[in-house]
Amino acid sequence: MFQDTISLAAMADALSHSPDYRVLRRLVPRLPSATSLGLDVRTAVLLDTETTGLDARKDEIIELGMVKFDYLPDGRIVGVGNTFSAFNEPTVPISAEITALTGITDEMVGGHRIDGAAVNAFVDDAAIVIAHNSSFDRKFAERYWTVFEQNPWGCSATEIDWRKHGFAGAQLGYLLNGAGYFHAAHRAVDDCHALLEVLAFELPNTGAPALALLLYRP
Repeated sequence: MFQDTISLAAMADALSHSPDYRVLRRLVPRLPSATSLGLDVRTAVLLDTETTGLDARKDEIIELGMVKFDYLPDGRIVGVGNTFSAFNEPTVPISAEITALTGITDEMVGGHRIDGAAVNAFVDDAAIVIAHNSSFDRKFAERYWTVFEQNPWGCSATEIDWRKHGFAGAQLGYLLNGAGYFHAAHRAVDDCHALLEVLAFELPNTGAPALALLLYRP
């Protein structure tokens, strides 16, 4: 098995150097890593929610995922912190449509509640909260936990001109493919790990990570 893995990796590497092929690798989440002392680092939180619908006034969160990371002022990601992943049982059954989209069932969320104190502690040191389509996630997050009203927010879907930088669109799956990966979409913490790789990706026409464009947009 180990030899087979090496062979596959060698084949993928060979194909990636050919102009006739593109190789997508399964996204393996980064392990938590310490940030070097003495660096001018700031902390960000990536956030994604899965919900019972699109209306933040009445629909409910059924899953919250967050990933914490450290970055330098130039947008380089220098450390990855802990993750937060939790289910929340809504007051109404999850529709078949939402289950088909997210894979989340009533049985999975049954009896679960998201600990508000744990959420507050997780985002306490964040300089910015980033979501892919923050106009959606932010409304839900602020309705459930007022701590998110105090944080600056960034939207990686709308505040970066992805087409200008050679991507086919701003959907997270497109961006992740452009960075050379694929993943299991529509689970909250998985989408956060995917977004981390997208923001860490160095754009060919700038030589800087995509995160820099979000942090220092005009």
